[in-house]
Amino acid sequence: MYRGRLTGALAVFMVCSSLAWAGVATAGSGGVGTGESPPPSSEPSADSSYQKIAFGKRDLRRGHRGNDVKTLTWLLRAQSLYVPTGPDFIGQTEKAVRRFQSSIGVSTTGVVRKSTRKGFARRMRIHRATWYGPGFWGNRTACGQRLKKTTIGVAHKKLPCGTKVTFAHRGRWVRARVIDRGPYNGNYRWDLTRRLAKRLGFLRVGAGSLRAAVVR
Repeated sequence: MYRGRLTGALAVFMVCSSLAWAGVATAGSGGVGTGESPPPSSEPSADSSYQKIAFGKRDLRRGHRGNDVKTLTWLLRAQSLYVPTGPDFIGQTEKAVRRFQSSIGVSTTGVVRKSTRKGFARRMRIHRATWYGPGFWGNRTACGQRLKKTTIGVAHKKLPCGTKVTFAHRGRWVRARVIDRGPYNGNYRWDLTRRLAKRLGFLRVGAGSLRAAVVR
């Protein structure tokens, strides 16, 4: 009889100890109790579907997300094809791509491949441009922004501040906004910040021609 009581007491002690340790572990891991999920983390989770790559690095189709999709939407809007300017390739984007493909005489697949990218390039205006930066860093631009080494922007004589522009040069595509006034040297249309010129591979050119598509 005594042995049975001792065995039972020992079993109760072990169960209570296990529950106590479980409670400590749950509290230490940020849990809110047995049977409930821990509170969501305040840190953003990585989105594997979003690609931080430049336009032209992959063929684009419905369901894609990323910087290249956003460049695509700017190019479509420059062709007066309205689409949301976010990073998502949605059904509305696909319809606009098909319309553009039809207008340039390529297969209307809704997928942005090399032939479609070439079509966008042909539709872009060719203008002369220069770049600036050294000697002006730290100054306020005409649009009120402080110019830094990392600033991606462009100066234009008349376009409103904030105007969206996509530039293309030797296979590179970069988005920028109008942040300043200029250039005032010769027959140049655009004055790129140094970081924008570097992204486009335009630094060594210094002054020359590139393609531009303005979202109006």
